[in-house]
Amino acid sequence: MEKKTGSYPNIILIVIDALRARNLGCYGGDAESSPNIDNIAEKGILFEKCYSCWNTTDQSLTSIFSGRYPRTHGIVHHGDKITPEDLKIFNSLNVKLLAEILQNTGYKTFAVDWMGRWFRNGFDYYGYKPEKTFFGKLFYLIFTLPYVHLRYIVANIGLLKIYAKKRKTSIRSAWKGLRDAWSTFRFTFELARIQDANYVTSLVEGLIKKEKNKNFFLFLHYWDTHSPYNCPKRFVSKTRGSRKPESLFLSKYHGAVRYVDNSLGKLMTVLKNEKLLDNTLIIITSDHGESLIEHSIFFDHHGLYDVTTHVPLIFYHPDIFPKSKKIKGLVQHIDVVPTLYDLLKIESKDFACDGTSLLPLIRGEKEEIRSFALSEESYVQRKIGIRTKKLKYIFAPDGVGMCNYCQKIHKGVEEFYNLENDPHESVNRFHDDKIEARKLREKLDDLLESLDNKRQKQMNKGKRKEISSKYGQNLKEAKKVKRKLKSLGYMD
Repeated sequence: MEKKTGSYPNIILIVIDALRARNLGCYGGDAESSPNIDNIAEKGILFEKCYSCWNTTDQSLTSIFSGRYPRTHGIVHHGDKITPEDLKIFNSLNVKLLAEILQNTGYKTFAVDWMGRWFRNGFDYYGYKPEKTFFGKLFYLIFTLPYVHLRYIVANIGLLKIYAKKRKTSIRSAWKGLRDAWSTFRFTFELARIQDANYVTSLVEGLIKKEKNKNFFLFLHYWDTHSPYNCPKRFVSKTRGSRKPESLFLSKYHGAVRYVDNSLGKLMTVLKNEKLLDNTLIIITSDHGESLIEHSIFFDHHGLYDVTTHVPLIFYHPDIFPKSKKIKGLVQHIDVVPTLYDLLKIESKDFACDGTSLLPLIRGEKEEIRSFALSEESYVQRKIGIRTKKLKYIFAPDGVGMCNYCQKIHKGVEEFYNLENDPHESVNRFHDDKIEARKLREKLDDLLESLDNKRQKQMNKGKRKEISSKYGQNLKEAKKVKRKLKSLGYMD
């Protein structure tokens, strides 16, 4: 598809990792935490009820970029648990990502992020670079990096202490805890290099100044709100009268939100100074939320409760969206890409999106485009959930639902919440409201079956391979797991 330079707006997609919607002032949180994001939301389109499709980054970002549920793009695991089968299915499905489509329409495509892998598809530049000068690199390696790593070591020890107190103690759980801590420690050594919002924004500023005369798509990934929430001390409120690790981590998370917001203010200033603000579509979201202390999940994003699945979604462009608006209908990450295709008049029928354009909601043509939101998880525990405006049902497809971090089963194998009466999902009413829960389960089963059928139809001929049952584990395996858990004392 050919196009003339300047005929489309620039697009900046900002993903703030593990940012809870409820921590932003525009979503009812502390206004002092997010004045810059709140200002953007006040002038733009704010979606009040946006929910992630998965609660870990790899699956979630792939859904944001593809407009597909993880079940139909093939990436259903995260990080070190991604299997060759995931990648084989992803490739056989011929998934086209947003950057690839925009690149083909004439956009210059850039990303400031470190994850790589299939996320690089379609980007002219993808990465992050430390200081270029010899002395800058030397200072970074000798002084900056060791200092940041030391902070990470201290923070990870604090997290380990919290989980050691909360989980059941046994030789098996202690060994598992140490392995989890080591895995997280190795991960954050990498994360330490880019978990600084001002540094990331400075890289973005350089890219914008260099490419400002071309139409560009920029993907910007901030990591400061990902544990262990390292940010400059001036953004962290002092924990009065408490030296508990939990209080410290809460303060650090809130401080990280303020720090990222401060950096976004600098980014908006750059766009204004470069005279790009009037022709740039800005999208702000997060890949998932974070459970800080809710539901006995401490400073991590496992669980399918709203603290982890409810994410911000804000669109801003002064010409495309001249009137600000708050959208109340349910939406998901998979709706972002179809909206962009709709805006840019890109034919999308060949891209097999599961999502729906949000423009009818924005224009007031519809009050809702979906009656439910689907969310899943697989990294720490395997659960699947469906949410309507008023109700939520969650279940463990293996029939157990053991959390590998906490060494316990959160709330039960099946969970049901009346969100009108219990917005914090405090009381599992599954045994009291089984009829209503079963209605949601039937709707969920139908949805999962249709998505699995859709995936199978999209797979290349000759490469189709029977994947595990739609719940990821057969009944025989589930019974074996149950017997093992009972022998270890985790189940009655």
